Amino acid sequence: MISQEFLAKIPIFEKLSSADLEVLRTLWHPRDLKQNEVLFRKGESGSSMYIIEEGSIEISVPSQTEKKDIRVSLLSQGEFFGELSLVDGLPRTAKATATSDSRLLEMMRDHFIQFVTTRPTVAISMISEMGKRLRATNDLVTTLASKNVNVEMEEQLSFGDRLADKVADFVGSWTFVIYFFVCLILWILLNVMEFIFKPFDAYPFVFLNLVLAVVASLQAPLIMMSQNRAQKQDRLKADLDYQVSLKSELMLQQLHVKTDEMRALEFETMEQILKKELAYIRHQLQEIRNLPAEAPLPKDS
Repeated sequence: MISQEFLAKIPIFEKLSSADLEVLRTLWHPRDLKQNEVLFRKGESGSSMYIIEEGSIEISVPSQTEKKDIRVSLLSQGEFFGELSLVDGLPRTAKATATSDSRLLEMMRDHFIQFVTTRPTVAISMISEMGKRLRATNDLVTTLASKNVNVEMEEQLSFGDRLADKVADFVGSWTFVIYFFVCLILWILLNVMEFIFKPFDAYPFVFLNLVLAVVASLQAPLIMMSQNRAQKQDRLKADLDYQVSLKSELMLQQLHVKTDEMRALEFETMEQILKKELAYIRHQLQEIRNLPAEAPLPKDS
């Protein structure tokens, strides 16, 4: 049986009292799914919410350009989905498929409506929470639309991250290579020309080897730090690009559907107009046929 603590973690239920959560616990019933079994498809009526007790569920949307559905997310044990169907009862916007043998907990919308109807304060609390989430989502979308993600990441870098980036950029440049060889040659010359300078690091240049080892040991972790941060940034960019591409593809699919609907509506309207025109023409022809024949003109005497 589901616990009150888990129900309290679900955003639309987190403001409910302990007594209301206890009643809400009794509205769930188990449902088993086999691997690759479809729970619901896009466009089907939404009438229940689910919590994954065991297994995993893939949420996907159909693609008109590819035969395979596009995966939106993969939900595992302890996660929930379909909560908006309890409120609006609108058709599903995606497809849910079990990727393994799964056991779900299901709550029907009718039971939830009865639960809320007898508790107006619960309904007000849930509506308030959903409103806050909607406002937060709108603020987030507005923020992301008006700011550059790369600029935001650069502003959040610490001093160590900036230092590692600068070291990695300098070490990976021709300027460092030239400076390195110039310093190396000067070091060797100053310690080889004994008749002019007193060598401070005579051959075989033990101190030079120590300096080079220290420089290399410091360079390696700084470069690795910069590379790790760059990899994280690349993964974030890839995730954002995937989300944008997925959203664009879904919007194009919706646009195609709307275009097809508009064409179908236009054809239907044209068909109705043609039917009316044909009916009018038939009516006119029928009236012409029903007119009495004109009397013959009198002959001249």
